[in-house]
Amino acid sequence: MSKPNTVFNLGLRDIDLIEDAINLVIAKRSSTMNMLAESTIKNINDMTVYQEIRQEVSELRDLLGRLHNQKNWYRPANEAVYVSG
Repeated sequence: MSKPNTVFNLGLRDIDLIEDAINLVIAKRSSTMNMLAESTIKNINDMTVYQEIRQEVSELRDLLGRLHNQKNWYRPANEAVYVSG
């Protein structure tokens, strides 16, 4: 059986595209959740579809957080104060 690849060579543009795609999926799923909430009289927390979408959005936000935490942020080499932005 083959081993999974654990080393990925992605550029900054690749990461930006992945983050943008994940954010787009989150926005679409959130919109669907809002439509479900507005179109039903029942408690939305009892709806299986709503719970599945909510779980998916939670997993995608967690993934974005993990991507963010793996980035190496620029820090100047000297001791001078650095203000980004």
